[in-house]
Amino acid sequence: MSHPDGGWSEADLIADVAAGPQGPEIGAFFDFDGTLIDGFSLGAFARHHVRSGHVEPVDLGRMLLIGMRGLTTEDDFERFFVLGMRAWAGRSEEELTELGERLWRQGVAGSLYPEAWRLVAAHRRAGHTVVLASSATRFQVEPAARALGVEHVLVTPVEFGDGLCTGRPGGPPLWRAGKAAAVRGFAPAHGVDLERSYAYSNGDEDVPFLGTVGRPRALNPGDGLAREAAEQGWPVARFRPRGRGGAREIARTLGALGGTLGGFGAGVALGTVNRLLGQGSRRDAVDLGLGLAGDLGTALAGVTLDVHGAEHLVSHRPAVFLFNHQSQLDVIVLAKLLRGGFTAVAKKEVASIPGFGAAFRLADVAFVDRGDTAAAKAALEPAVERLREGISLVIAPEGTRSVTPALGPFKKGAFHVAMQAGVPIVPIVIHNAGELMWRGASTIREGTVQVTVLPPVDTAGWRVDELDARVAQVRGGYLDVLDQREVGAPRGTVEVTTGPTGPVREPLEWGTATEMDADAAAVWRTGSARSTLTLLEMLDPAPDPDRLAAAHEWASRMVPRMRQVVAEPALGAGPPVWAGVPDLDLAHHVTRVTLPAPGTRRQLLDAVAAFAAAPLDRTRPLWAALVLEGLEDGTAGYAVKIHHSVTDGVGAVRLMGMLHSRTAEHDPQRPEPPVPPVLAAPSATGALARLGAEVLAHPVDTVGGLVRSAVRVLAPPDDPADRRAPLLAGRGGVRRAEVLEVPLDALRAGAAAAGGSPTDGFLAAVLGALREYHRHFGIDVDGGATVGLGLPVGLGAQDGAGGRLAGAVVRAPLTVADVGERVGAVRELLLSTGPSGPLGSGADVQVASVPGIGHPVWFAGSRVTRLYPLGPLAGCAATVTMVAHDGTACVGIVLDDAAVTEPDLFFDGVRAGLAEVAALAR
Repeated sequence: MSHPDGGWSEADLIADVAAGPQGPEIGAFFDFDGTLIDGFSLGAFARHHVRSGHVEPVDLGRMLLIGMRGLTTEDDFERFFVLGMRAWAGRSEEELTELGERLWRQGVAGSLYPEAWRLVAAHRRAGHTVVLASSATRFQVEPAARALGVEHVLVTPVEFGDGLCTGRPGGPPLWRAGKAAAVRGFAPAHGVDLERSYAYSNGDEDVPFLGTVGRPRALNPGDGLAREAAEQGWPVARFRPRGRGGAREIARTLGALGGTLGGFGAGVALGTVNRLLGQGSRRDAVDLGLGLAGDLGTALAGVTLDVHGAEHLVSHRPAVFLFNHQSQLDVIVLAKLLRGGFTAVAKKEVASIPGFGAAFRLADVAFVDRGDTAAAKAALEPAVERLREGISLVIAPEGTRSVTPALGPFKKGAFHVAMQAGVPIVPIVIHNAGELMWRGASTIREGTVQVTVLPPVDTAGWRVDELDARVAQVRGGYLDVLDQREVGAPRGTVEVTTGPTGPVREPLEWGTATEMDADAAAVWRTGSARSTLTLLEMLDPAPDPDRLAAAHEWASRMVPRMRQVVAEPALGAGPPVWAGVPDLDLAHHVTRVTLPAPGTRRQLLDAVAAFAAAPLDRTRPLWAALVLEGLEDGTAGYAVKIHHSVTDGVGAVRLMGMLHSRTAEHDPQRPEPPVPPVLAAPSATGALARLGAEVLAHPVDTVGGLVRSAVRVLAPPDDPADRRAPLLAGRGGVRRAEVLEVPLDALRAGAAAAGGSPTDGFLAAVLGALREYHRHFGIDVDGGATVGLGLPVGLGAQDGAGGRLAGAVVRAPLTVADVGERVGAVRELLLSTGPSGPLGSGADVQVASVPGIGHPVWFAGSRVTRLYPLGPLAGCAATVTMVAHDGTACVGIVLDDAAVTEPDLFFDGVRAGLAEVAALAR
């Protein structure tokens, strides 16, 4: 294949793979960022952290400085990488895996080059060993590998300690020579012949990586790699950019929107006039509007259609028209294809889109709740009637847009509808709409959409017991037309190979920031001294008083925040700061009590609930501890509460892990830091001078930050009573607490049986309890009842003390009775939800799963047998939190008994829900 200018097309690349050597001894190594995706996956994580307020300003500034200076050496990249990873500190591997999957689906997948996807598919068809080799981590790369069907990834290791990420890489990043070395190490272990293998990259830092194989290819190269490729004679190919469109694309998109809605409105209006004149029906008006919407929308978008098999669009009507959902562009494509005589099925969220929601309602579109199987089936019943009346139905059997060009699994709803109505199925195969308007894109690119309409499939004589085979047959037709028969689904698990481990720079510290971040300042300035979170540990045996006092004194030297108070800057010029106290009065902070006989668990929890509800002294360091002895089994309870401006649950659990030991004996090798120096609050002059300097240096950001802080402090709480679930609307009662537990392995296995994680299983158990609680009071839970569920979807900051869990409040349905389906619905909810505000804001019930300690620990010589989190109510009816501790999922519940008027009923419901999830694995 000769290309004098070195420029290859996608077709050239694929033809080269097909004509080259075949089999697993041939490797195909792909760089990830900039090669398979347009941009950098770290950007999605960074945007998430910035939106959630989890990046320290100093770290962001350092990253920008290094980026502007340029990454020219391995040392430069390692410093940049370390700073970027700090926001991961304190998170478990499971949580980071889930975050990576969510960010892939919500953002990164939209940057995937379709040409690159087809190139990977070509290598899979050739039987090659396909590998994604990246300086990124498994949490960024593995979701893409799974979606692409790639079985191997080479990535930078991530450091974990005690089951939690330290916020640092576990070894040198796979960059420049590091990536090349990883490829050379991978090849002999997997029987790969590098001399006959392929490698693809976009950056000149990967010249050593490309040089490891006999078939290097420069994809989307920067100037440096383009020059190197020209000197080396390496083929060069460039894919169509996936970034934001320019003025032309914006104008085209606005025109398409206006043309679609205007055409539909004009058609309906004209049809209505004809109807008034006795020359048509309401349906004729809708059909005229649909036809005009498709014509004007595609014309103004600059989109044309190349249709094969168009005769099947009209030969058998009414019919159930299936289409593979790739893009929002599909709407006007289908309107152009079908013209009229059809209605559709859409997710319920579409009903609220301005303009389109009203148009869809006029067209009798059925809106379904994808998270509620029973409600979705009920919503499809009118579609059967429409089919019997002669109106066709359009539906996407995948249920949602695919995040890659790969065809997703088909659901059976459309097939059931066709069987009930006795009409044929007509498959519409859309080849490339996603390339003109990809998932998450806001603009349309000009171009031609390729469409193939397959012959109608007769459903007469179909039986329910053979439906799986019928669905597979229809889906197989799509796979054949899309040439995805061999690559339509991932092959299985992804083998993760990390680079070498070793020391990294910049050790992580806890509680070193001298100023509060914006979230902490808002909690401090708007919250009361009762805005606390509490951890309850069970100690066996009760700790020795002297060792307990010594443990707290040592902890106060290890964690300076335990010796600091909040100081407001003079004249309010700037955020609150942490100022030291000359002497720490441990007797004020640590209280030891003995429960009256008989010392039951209920007595313990009532005492802890009262302790948690009592306000902290805002003039002293913001923590307190309570030791409770006299329990009937000889153990003791140890409760510690920390103000929410100091840390969130993640930081608190992580702090406890740092201050506990792995043995009961005193460790003579432990660090013995001196008493930290006393930090004074800035003077009025100093504070004003600093604020003035910041305004001069960064006027927009500084003034904007001050305005946002003022709004957050002065604005009324975002918890209007009319948005609360009626059954949980009361507030102001007595706090009640309960603790539950389930073996972590059992919870994990049960959730996995339903396709979820332990967190998914835990949330499904809470939803099940809320469902049964509402049923007990006669609420029709199958009629669409929901609760406002507060979900933690953010990451803590590098500094465990300043970390914040960002939250999102979703209306979670109580309609899902089957526990397995509920786990799946929760999984989808978590992966599709992004941060929208602080935890607890506007929620009926706040739920959180916090990483814990994965091994036995001791405190003051006593074994920590259980660790229960008791979160702040923060205006909610209840807070339910789970921590994994030494093989046990420990659940803490705090509720307001004015909202949850029968606490034991709810406690029993959560207990039963956890057992129900665990039973899924049996």
